[in-house]
Amino acid sequence: MTAQHGDVTANPDSPRSTRRFPSRRSVLAGTGSLSIAGLLAACGVGSSDDDSASSASSSASSGSVAASASVTAADREILDGLLAKSPACPLSKDVTEGPYWFDVDRIRSDIREDRQGVPLELALRVVDLENCTADGDGTPIRDAVVEIWHCDALGIYSGFEATSSQPNGGLGAPGGDGAPPAPPSGAPGGPQPRDGGAPQMPDSGVADSDGSYSEGEPQSKTTDSEKHLRGAQPTDQNGMVYFTSIFPGWYFSRTVHIHVRVHINRKEVLTTQLYFDDELSNKIYSTTAPYNTHTNRDTTNATDHIFDATGLLQASQAGGKVYAAINLGVDT
Repeated sequence: MTAQHGDVTANPDSPRSTRRFPSRRSVLAGTGSLSIAGLLAACGVGSSDDDSASSASSSASSGSVAASASVTAADREILDGLLAKSPACPLSKDVTEGPYWFDVDRIRSDIREDRQGVPLELALRVVDLENCTADGDGTPIRDAVVEIWHCDALGIYSGFEATSSQPNGGLGAPGGDGAPPAPPSGAPGGPQPRDGGAPQMPDSGVADSDGSYSEGEPQSKTTDSEKHLRGAQPTDQNGMVYFTSIFPGWYFSRTVHIHVRVHINRKEVLTTQLYFDDELSNKIYSTTAPYNTHTNRDTTNATDHIFDATGLLQASQAGGKVYAAINLGVDT
């Protein structure tokens, strides 16, 4: 399976070296608690003055907490319980990022925008492999920048809607020519109420970023301006980031997955993919719109040529949401 990206033909699982597009730096306007200075501090580009650097680092971490405001205390309790089941000092496997990465420059926890699907609450903890103890305790890494991206419920990536829909026969079910209508508010896959309030599907918590955490990284040439289901955050003092998204869809030749990159001091230290238990994926795909309009899934974890068990998320489904968590081990 191949997809055209500008003047380069790329396989969705081809290594980064096949892409030859220049990096870009941009500033996206938005509202949020994390400033550009805070992000730079999170990337180790702060003042040489110790006090100033310390203050900026604290600002970055508090920004991460504020940026994660979309995740409620009750959600965090469930996520922390799942995280406790994940290997505390994992040997996270570095794998291809695929052809659908670009420097989205958005610091936020809620990455859904207008995408419909089963709500997903995701917790990621970054730990230092160099300081792992014999009993498997990893030292949490503060101010690492963690970015994630994944396809929507129909297997389509923002920024690459035309090219990523081709392997699926177009939007919707294979051979289809359009996405199904969005589920109503409050229904599975539709906007969900928060804290008893009105249903929301906001693009909130967006902070300005100059993209310096990934400066110079080669990226794919986008074909549209969409940026849903993409975002980044600096880790807090516990090495944690929390994201609100939707359960990913699938596309031909790949199992269900989420892409992750971890940056420390402007250096990419991990590029990997995260996976869900097939039983959970099959349940959602067979019973819930719009997933059940995209049929004939052809690849599972067992048959995927990239899948690695170190990326298997601890996950559960409750109250109309999916909760998932994992520790990510990195070499600093």
